[in-house]
Amino acid sequence: MIRLFYINREGMLTWEKNPSTLSPADSERIAWVDLQSSSPEEKRWVESHFEIELFTSQEAAEIESSSRFFEDEGYIEANNVFIVYEDRSYTTDQVSFILKKDILFTLREADLKSFAVTVRRLKTVRTSKGLHSIQILLSIIENQIDLDADFIEYVSRLTTTISKQLSKEQSLKEEVLLNISELQENTILARESIVDKQRLVSSLMKSINISSEEHERLRIIIKDIGSILQHTQFSFERLEYLQNTFLGLANIEQNKVIKIFTLVTVIFMPPTLIASIYGMNFSFMPELKRPWGYPFAIALMITASLLFLWYFKRKKWL
Repeated sequence: MIRLFYINREGMLTWEKNPSTLSPADSERIAWVDLQSSSPEEKRWVESHFEIELFTSQEAAEIESSSRFFEDEGYIEANNVFIVYEDRSYTTDQVSFILKKDILFTLREADLKSFAVTVRRLKTVRTSKGLHSIQILLSIIENQIDLDADFIEYVSRLTTTISKQLSKEQSLKEEVLLNISELQENTILARESIVDKQRLVSSLMKSINISSEEHERLRIIIKDIGSILQHTQFSFERLEYLQNTFLGLANIEQNKVIKIFTLVTVIFMPPTLIASIYGMNFSFMPELKRPWGYPFAIALMITASLLFLWYFKRKKWL
């Protein structure tokens, strides 16, 4: 699918979904070409018309710095990781950006909310003739950072809920530990995305194609990213603390069970020993021929068990 955003001859921003031509009749200037889950034919069509080379999926996923950002005079290309939020599941999608001749080209697979928010805000733009591709790119980055910040706040709320759950519930559930692990994975996912944007914004701040006005805007963005990263680190440390707390409580609960079994075993050791002695098949055992032999053995077993119980109580082991 291709979305084409351009400034018409009346100076208004206009967009078309899957346009029949990449050069509309009423187009004064093309501002943004967005390719989402595009077919190979659509990609070749865009490459041929605008004389550019789009990234392949493998190239977009490269982690080398030269693959994440490159620029020349009047030309910028970059790859960045975006978090995809849908149906309470969180994955990542590689987004490619190319700026050439004041036209922004974006290549992605997922339906990203930050792009939808950017399009919605572009509808309110009044000075469309002054809309530049770098401004659209910065708007996309700002909107995605806002979504990442909302996601970190959402993780913090869930962490607070789990913390209260640990302090109130008497029995520990495996589900709690799984929820903590899931939140840790999501926090790591968010951190990777935010750090990747920090790298992109830092590269843009050093770019020769950025004006002083955009540079000031980038400076504000980098400050916001720094604040979010601090909050992300705090959330991860808090989750790690909760995980250690859960494991500690689980060990305490397990030790209590083992302690009970150990005490029961020790208490019944003397009666077992006495019963074993009188179960021996020796011909000379005086108590066997006495009428009080059986009650004596029973009383001896009970007395031995009570003595151990008294000793454990005194030592406050029970």
